[in-house]
Amino acid sequence: MRENPTQIERKMLRWLGMLFDLVVMALGTITMLYVVWMIYKLAVMSLQHFSPEEALHGIVLILIFLEMFEIITLYVIYHHVPMKNVVEIGVLVIVKELIVAIDLTTLGWQMLLGMAVLIAVMGWVYTRERMREDAHKQFLLEHGIKDTEGRLRGKD
Repeated sequence: MRENPTQIERKMLRWLGMLFDLVVMALGTITMLYVVWMIYKLAVMSLQHFSPEEALHGIVLILIFLEMFEIITLYVIYHHVPMKNVVEIGVLVIVKELIVAIDLTTLGWQMLLGMAVLIAVMGWVYTRERMREDAHKQFLLEHGIKDTEGRLRGKD
């Protein structure tokens, strides 16, 4: 796109941006409704016939969808999603597959090696993101930069 968009192009981009935000908010609403439905189903299932495997599967699935909701919320607020949140979902999905869904006796060494490499890469990405965030917080503290509420940024 050109450096200086026309008035019509700016208006179209603004409308498309609002439409995109609306779609993302609808996805967030649907995700949270699905989480509530899964919690209800898990509670009913636990009262009728408790199965530890099914309960664990349900809990991990709820955690995955809550992480997805957090990512959607972060996107709506900041129009950016930190990689560490995406990595957290990846780790949860792998844990779900390893603990709940996969029969470990049928896994070959190639699958185990692939999962190990994937976990190592996600750990590396997560660590790099944390180091970047910590360096940013340290910079804000050293320079006395405050957030919109008047608190020093970087303090938890």
